[in-house]
Amino acid sequence: MTHFHLLMSLQFVGIAAFAVSGALVAGERQMDWFGVMALGIIVAVGGGTLRDLLLGAPVFWIGQSWYVAAAAAAALATIPVARWAQKARRPVAIADAVGLAVFVTLGTRKALEMDMSGFVAVIMGVVTGIAGGIIRDVLANRTPIILKKEVYALAALTGAALYVVADSYGVDPVFSLWGSIAAVLAIRLPAIFYGWSIPTMKVDPDEGG
Repeated sequence: MTHFHLLMSLQFVGIAAFAVSGALVAGERQMDWFGVMALGIIVAVGGGTLRDLLLGAPVFWIGQSWYVAAAAAAALATIPVARWAQKARRPVAIADAVGLAVFVTLGTRKALEMDMSGFVAVIMGVVTGIAGGIIRDVLANRTPIILKKEVYALAALTGAALYVVADSYGVDPVFSLWGSIAAVLAIRLPAIFYGWSIPTMKVDPDEGG
């Protein structure tokens, strides 16, 4: 598989995974089919859209409508299994983790290709990975996952930083891609299965001044 085909495959996997996660959340909220499709599309392209706007680049899906079509198809294809998935929260979290890993990596890569600094590239990678999920959770009237004690943003930050470091040392782009994806999944998946979490800040409102 050529590097180009690898990138296209990863983008398709990321789009589908995020669209599925959006569709399943829509199912949990008992939205209609249009809501399922809309939420799937928004979570799939939201992060990349915000990244491109911040970078001053053409929004990626405007010239390539297959991104939106693929997201819509993946979201609608989720409907037959939504009732089963609603009983098990892990499928939503796993699909989201795959999308997070892929888009963090590709977002970081795009920023570096635009000659952005490593710091900016890391930020853009994280934005690409988490912004769609934030929009999804807000529309579904849920607390965004990155504001909970879930190990989520930390996984995105680690994957993006690893890609930047690997790129700075001239590591082969394919190894950098897979290494970054693996790093995100190595943190996020165990957090899902074993309930890892970040300590929360607890303040008693009755003790205020």
